[in-house]
Amino acid sequence: MIDDDYEHDRDYVPAYLPPDQIPQYALGEALKSLTLFSTDMNLVSQSMNLTIVDEFVMHLEYDYLRAKFNETPNPYNSIFLAAQSQMWIFSAYEVMRTWTQKAKGYVHTAKNAGLHQKLENLRRDRGYVNYTALQRADEVQSLIDAPSLVKALEDDLARISFLFTRLETLRVALAKHEVRKRPNAMMVGSTVGFMNRECGSLEYQMNSGMIIQGNISRRDIADGIRAIPEFTVPTPEEVKSYEQFMRGLSDDEAIELFKGFE
Repeated sequence: MIDDDYEHDRDYVPAYLPPDQIPQYALGEALKSLTLFSTDMNLVSQSMNLTIVDEFVMHLEYDYLRAKFNETPNPYNSIFLAAQSQMWIFSAYEVMRTWTQKAKGYVHTAKNAGLHQKLENLRRDRGYVNYTALQRADEVQSLIDAPSLVKALEDDLARISFLFTRLETLRVALAKHEVRKRPNAMMVGSTVGFMNRECGSLEYQMNSGMIIQGNISRRDIADGIRAIPEFTVPTPEEVKSYEQFMRGLSDDEAIELFKGFE
């Protein structure tokens, strides 16, 4: 007779794959799947760097996890992991923010019938060869030649909106010690990360003041980026609803809400 605990363990599916089961360039390839991401060599270079450092930090995380369970942790290792985790999160935010800003700009220009004017401006004679302007001119030309790319940009912006909102919430907390899009809100606690017991990644709270929206780890962000090609496109209503949820209640609104629980 098979023990019930054995059956439970055998059927258990870990929440995080070990590093050796993750394709080496999956993170960078996922970012390159975004419309007009791979046409920008600066973004491609950033995604490659992010991918390489992600692999490095994953090994640090599992080493930290093993040391914790073996009761042999080194204080410096936790400090080094915290530093590397924050720097990676900042870098992940910047590469996604840069693409998001570019995509939103192109969609706005297209909707205002300004692509031809933008193309003319990019191709004007500057008296020297500006390769960035030429690269962007090629992107604008592709949007003119294939208007469906504008819809693809809109879909990709919506596709990553949930992930980017969570990433931005964490980045603002870590870098500015503020609550995302609530300049007058005070953070509940510190920005210290605590070890996730499954993968060793540091996990942080996401809050809008009094309300905790949930926890997120560096590994959650990395796995989220790798999953971008699998994301479905949410409706505008779903995007708006999630944005409202992540923005949360003000302290006064929260106090009013919880009055009845006293």
